[in-house]
Amino acid sequence: MHQPSTPLEKRAMVLSQLILNTQEVYRTAEESEKGLLETLVGAAIWYLPNLPELFNQKISKAALASLEENPNKTRLVEEHAIPRKVAGRLLYTTYVKELEKDPNTLTGLYLDFFGRYNLVLKSENDRLRKFQRTTVFTTEEEAYKKAEIELVDFSEADYRAYKRQVRMAPSKPAWEEKK
Repeated sequence: MHQPSTPLEKRAMVLSQLILNTQEVYRTAEESEKGLLETLVGAAIWYLPNLPELFNQKISKAALASLEENPNKTRLVEEHAIPRKVAGRLLYTTYVKELEKDPNTLTGLYLDFFGRYNLVLKSENDRLRKFQRTTVFTTEEEAYKKAEIELVDFSEADYRAYKRQVRMAPSKPAWEEKK
């Protein structure tokens, strides 16, 4: 078995071990208790390193229009394709056998699936939530369709330029905000 060497691999290995060590608790738990475990594991996924290659290079049409109209006032949300609790459930159900064979599997799942994100506006992220609950979520594409969010291409270079612009944008002096 491959020994973890990067921060991502090390943290993913710890999370894999946590899932494996609690899978019997999950299997015998009531639904509400399963929900708690799914939430805890799902939250832990978002403590894994956020790497540039996780960006799907997609942005919502509305977010792109907002960037074009007023880039300094546009605040983008990195909206994960797979909701946290859904990710937790999948790791305890669909992927647990793979984790048993090789706990390093979680690193690949994170890079290919659970860590991936698109850019949307906060209001769009709020709209998506009701379509991302574990009881209704099927696919990322279906959730976006139901929330009436259309994604378009947006390069990693464009996203870096946006982040640089936001960092460099002059903010209001503290005295002005107190008015």
